[in-house]
Amino acid sequence: MEMQSYIDALSTVLGQEVQKNEHGLHAFILDNVPVMLHFRPADSTCLLHMEIGYPTGFGNSIMSRLLSANFLLAETHGAAISLDERTGLAFLEYVFSVATLDGPGFVAQVEGFVALADIWTKRLQKWNQEIESEVDARLGTLFEELERGDEPTENTHIESSPNTMLRV
Repeated sequence: MEMQSYIDALSTVLGQEVQKNEHGLHAFILDNVPVMLHFRPADSTCLLHMEIGYPTGFGNSIMSRLLSANFLLAETHGAAISLDERTGLAFLEYVFSVATLDGPGFVAQVEGFVALADIWTKRLQKWNQEIESEVDARLGTLFEELERGDEPTENTHIESSPNTMLRV
């Protein structure tokens, strides 16, 4: 099936035109988030790429969780989580073969990917909130002790997570 047939099928379902951007990637906006499609004719595959959010900078536990999810692609259902070091933004990416797909099959792959990206976006937001809430509570306790003139106790020091290495 020709690439334009996939794009036409997706445009119909979305109710918006999927267009090529300045980098030659096909893109559309879903809930104010760009979804990129890159067709690779050499191996008849399509790469889907979508942002999932900014991991908080407090400690290393979120990075460790995201990296662990990539192990054997088990928690990501065949997709991979990546991080753009320049921006700090995390992405979900997925490659699938289009060789045997028709228009509806292609649309189903895209819909499944977008649903998975939504799950990871929400999961990342939840993790960020948990960590930021914990840091806020610790800082609040520290500031209360300082206002009273107390010496900070060991329990009020904010410690970063230990930087453990994962062996893959």
